[in-house]
Amino acid sequence: MPSAQFFCWHFMAYPHLPSDFDEKYDTGWVTVPNKLWDSEKSAGLYQDYIDQLVYSEELGFDGMVLNEHHQNVYGLMPSPNIIAAALSQRTSRGKIVVLGNLIPLHLNPLRVAEEYAMLDMMTNGRIIAGFAVGGGPEAFNYNLSSAKSRRRYWEGIDLCVRAWKEDGPFEHEGPNYPLRYVNIWPKTRQKPHPPVWIPGSLSSETMEEVAKRGFDYFLSSRVHGSATRAAANRFAEVIKKHGDTFQPFRMGVLLSVYVSETDESAREEAKEGVWYFLRNTLKGHLRREGRTQTFGPGIPSQSVKSWEQFLRNSKPGEDRLGDAKSWDELDAGGSIIAGSPTTVRRRLWELIEMAGVGNFLIQFHFGNMKAELARKSMRLFATEVLPHLRKDSNDLFARDYPGLDERIGGGQ
Repeated sequence: MPSAQFFCWHFMAYPHLPSDFDEKYDTGWVTVPNKLWDSEKSAGLYQDYIDQLVYSEELGFDGMVLNEHHQNVYGLMPSPNIIAAALSQRTSRGKIVVLGNLIPLHLNPLRVAEEYAMLDMMTNGRIIAGFAVGGGPEAFNYNLSSAKSRRRYWEGIDLCVRAWKEDGPFEHEGPNYPLRYVNIWPKTRQKPHPPVWIPGSLSSETMEEVAKRGFDYFLSSRVHGSATRAAANRFAEVIKKHGDTFQPFRMGVLLSVYVSETDESAREEAKEGVWYFLRNTLKGHLRREGRTQTFGPGIPSQSVKSWEQFLRNSKPGEDRLGDAKSWDELDAGGSIIAGSPTTVRRRLWELIEMAGVGNFLIQFHFGNMKAELARKSMRLFATEVLPHLRKDSNDLFARDYPGLDERIGGGQ
């Protein structure tokens, strides 16, 4: 019986912003001036971040997670596949998760299908293929409307999966990507194709499309607890409607964690990196008022139905993650868990027990955090938290999901 899976997620933030960035600049997205990039200070930055991910495999994590962003200080991976290629040469066991390539921004999704196939061969079948529609900033960067992005998104994913599964050449007659010949070389190492992971922020339409295709769903919200349980219950209902059964590895969550010897030392050590991450790298991304989306007028990444639901249920000016003023506010939403091994283990176990989710994508490095602190947190998690959660989740899943298979992503 499998236990919960734990992955190290790295955002690769830009760590060299000036100390007065929050006061002088409106946003860390799209229009943040790239004159702030310091090539001298950033020499070796990617190597340092890759080293941290390699270290996670050495510690026994189940895999490493990358994602795609553009024109921002939050994540320096406009091409996560390049980082994945580097990791393919530095690691040998852990899964490499790209969550995910932003299909609507690519002229032709076959390029993504080909690169994933290359990576799957280079890693001997360790790639997990993620696809995302992209947030509002990404669409704005590329002058692409949200409606157009959604039309391209699912057709592009279906084309990639079909290119992996079917022998070519074949013709694809799609409204967005009409192709006379689909015949990718190489093909994937995993058969019929790598697992497909789709992130979403409670959009019912995304859950429907994921369930329909047998993919796995990842909650990208940073507020956990009862909200995660509600999302898992909703996804389970959608899966059932499509004739399948929910099990823990059909869903995952993104978490942010810092571990130290005590609760007090965890907050003290993490505070600089965490507040840099929240105040600077998230600035201008998560708010409609206050820390607003200054990059343009309303550009939701959700479907119209989900965006309307968000507007009905949110209050203008209400506090969000980027405007939290204390650790207590962060703790209340479960967005960032900082504490001793005992505290972190308890908080995560409550989430596993409450939501029954099996995949945990954990951010250990925040903003301008020093590498030695991120490594310390990872090491304490791997030695004093991970073994307990694996054992306890194994027992829980054996009880609640008899016959659960051993592979990640039971819906593939």
